[in-house]
Amino acid sequence: MDNPITLGGFLSVLESTKPITINLMSEEGLLIITFIKDGYSALEDTIEAATIKKIVLKNLNTIDVTIETNDP
Repeated sequence: MDNPITLGGFLSVLESTKPITINLMSEEGLLIITFIKDGYSALEDTIEAATIKKIVLKNLNTIDVTIETNDP
């Protein structure tokens, strides 16, 4: 990927007037954690630094974000 997007970078620019639920998924499709977007600052730095592989808008209030979980 030429310009990888990190989870922290994505969440820092995501804006909404309503709460957004984020389902953080592994590359294997396993749920890692579910949280409200405003609480992302409580995530570990290593998770925030993870590269996003896929973003799926499930509905107006829910986003599934798949991050790279394999060690390089």
